This record gives sequence, structure tokens and C-alpha cells, in this order.
Amino acid sequence: MIVVGIDGSDASKEALRLALYEATLRGTRVRAVHAWSSLLPVAMASPAYVASIDPEPLRQAAEETLQKVVDAVAGERAENVERALVEGPADRAILDNAHDAEMIVLGQRGLGTVGAVVLGSVSHHVLHHARCPVLIVPHPHD
Repeated sequence: MIVVGIDGSDASKEALRLALYEATLRGTRVRAVHAWSSLLPVAMASPAYVASIDPEPLRQAAEETLQKVVDAVAGERAENVERALVEGPADRAILDNAHDAEMIVLGQRGLGTVGAVVLGSVSHHVLHHARCPVLIVPHPHD
């Protein structure tokens, strides 16, 4: 199993392309993981005020992102890509879905000049806590 983190960015699309290629070479499958959260930053009038947010539109948007990326990148192989939609932090979602992984593939965030030196927080956390090799794919425009 090759696990790949998907966030809708060009970098994650490139990561999925590479994950599909690796899976073909290894004769294994791909699991695309997309994390989402219903916790949004909200300006509060007082510390006692908590805004209620309906999580369903956020979940639907996340599901749509995962579906669109897999369909666009995998094409006719899309039906063979396992999809995991997880509510929670991306790093935990990826690691939890990598229990049977041979490899984790992540796209490098496009952080400008600093991006060449510093990994994003999700990549950094996964890289240091994974129990299998982790491949960080450079931004496709680098």
C-alpha cells in the first residue's frame, strides 16, 4: 500500500502521480488520504461565545476535493484508488492510514524561498513519526 496525502494543491496532485507510479512498480495499491476539520477560526465577542458551525458542508467540500483530485490525476485508474476522508489533523490522518503502508508520499508545500529549506508542519511531523519510508515530492514548478 502506498499512502498519499491529498489537499487539492498542485503539490499533492504531483504526489498522487508519483504514488500511482510507485504502486505500479511495486504491484500494490494507493490510498489517498484527505483530512478536513469543522474547526474554523472564528472572531469571538467574548471568551464565552462559541459559534456553532454545521460541519456537513465542510465535509462535503472535502469529499469533493478528494474525488476531483483522484479522478483528475488517476483517470481510468481512479476506481482502484482507495479514498480515506478523515476529520482531524492531516498529519494524524496520514499516519493512522499508513498502518499497512510500504511508503507515504507527500507533496512539498510551496512556501516560496523558505520552502526549499523548511518542510511544512504536516510533512515534518509525518517524516519524523512514520514507520515506513516517506517521499516528499518537490513542488511541480520547482
